[in-house]
Amino acid sequence: MILPEMKKVIKYAIELDIDHIETFTGYMGDKVLKISSPSMTTIDLIRKFLENMDLTYKFDPEYKTSAKQDHEYLIFVGVEDPSMLRLKRV
Repeated sequence: MILPEMKKVIKYAIELDIDHIETFTGYMGDKVLKISSPSMTTIDLIRKFLENMDLTYKFDPEYKTSAKQDHEYLIFVGVEDPSMLRLKRV
């Protein structure tokens, strides 16, 4: 299940200069969206979009994967899944 917030981010990002979008379930059951782009400008646009939606994200400009010749910048977006049952920590 893709959450409505993630759908909005995907629809926005798909029009930009991105190479890869991936979704997976995080450690605590949250949904995680991973976006890679060769353009730092694209990452900045996605970051501003996420901040306007009040979504948390993880981005480190030093953390990039190297392809054969180009570099890919990565941004991770975490969206809490309300259908997940969470145990209260004491």
